[in-house]
Amino acid sequence: MRLPDLVSHPRGIQLGLFFSQRVPPGIAYRSARWLAGLMTRLGPELVRILRANVGQVLGPDCGEDVNRLVRQILTNFLRGYYDLFRAWNLPQEQMSALINVPPWLFEAMHAARSAGRGVVLVFPHVGNFDLASQAVAGYVPSVQVLTLPNPSPGFQRLNEMRGRGGAQITPLSPAALRQALRSLRQGGAVAFGGDRPVSELDTPFSFFGRPARVPSASVRLALRTGAQVAVMAAAWDAEQGTYCLDVEPFLEMERTGDEDQDIALNMRRVLDALESVIRRWLDQWFMFVPVWPDLMED
Repeated sequence: MRLPDLVSHPRGIQLGLFFSQRVPPGIAYRSARWLAGLMTRLGPELVRILRANVGQVLGPDCGEDVNRLVRQILTNFLRGYYDLFRAWNLPQEQMSALINVPPWLFEAMHAARSAGRGVVLVFPHVGNFDLASQAVAGYVPSVQVLTLPNPSPGFQRLNEMRGRGGAQITPLSPAALRQALRSLRQGGAVAFGGDRPVSELDTPFSFFGRPARVPSASVRLALRTGAQVAVMAAAWDAEQGTYCLDVEPFLEMERTGDEDQDIALNMRRVLDALESVIRRWLDQWFMFVPVWPDLMED
């Protein structure tokens, strides 16, 4: 069973909620380090995937840095799920307070909404995505979060919990995309994961210098609705001792008069922003599927 499937399994969720309410943070974080070390020894396929993904970011001369980074990624992932399960028992106000959010973000969101314009929120799988979406939902009404299609029973349960904070969780489907179009045209906000390959039918774009089939739906929706695009992630900031919402400057879609060129041009800008965020928080890039499957063949 893959790591994301394990933590989203109904029993995994029950265990996480039980553990998070009864184990103090200090003990939980030390346990995360120990479990991460165990996983590096018992999960060779997971380690291969992480090594391939972060190795592409670091380049060919990364050496032993990759091994240390993989263990730190797993440690941070387990810590993040503990924090998330603990937060889900808090009132919305306290949950939102767990993340430092730049004040200008809500000013920009309010300005867009006042002008009748939507905002597409694009998240890499960095830090605590669920806390980030809940924090934004606490200030921006009716945030729609598009998740993986055809969720398993475990992920359905996880999506139900994700919706507690006010976000509308909609697995990807034609109906969900139509809802996203309506929301953006009415000045709403729609959130995507922008760095995880979803379909073999997606056009590959250069991502960290190598073609990857990352989704382009965020750019397509923004071009169709006149929405802005904002790339962001909720990363754990050890210096501040809290999560911070790291937000790239909002992007206005550029138009050339040619649809294919518009998509390619604006995807390049969105991916540049995603790369910047991922590089800053590489030890929190929780990408447990191959972004570049060809690297797994080497």
